[in-house]
Amino acid sequence: MLKPALVVGLLAMTSLAQAKDVSAQQVGVEYARENLEKTEAVHKDNLQRVSDSEKRLAEAQQRLAEDRQKAGMSSRNLDEAKAKYARAQELLDRAWKQP
Repeated sequence: MLKPALVVGLLAMTSLAQAKDVSAQQVGVEYARENLEKTEAVHKDNLQRVSDSEKRLAEAQQRLAEDRQKAGMSSRNLDEAKAKYARAQELLDRAWKQP
């Protein structure tokens, strides 16, 4: 039969081993929690960047559409100005050719 001191010693060693295991688990949980918080912060930052980029992209697309519209209008105005110039030059040429 085991002596009481030996039983107490074995129980103490078992308790110490269990305490070390629980302590290690607590450290592991704390590390995992900190890692989770950091990862969540990075993810939140990335989502915000995506949102900001999408907003800037939408604004840029709007400006592009406006600029294309302006370019189309200026192209038509340029064509009209060229036609008026050609007509005026033609009239001037005729005037110089008349006796």
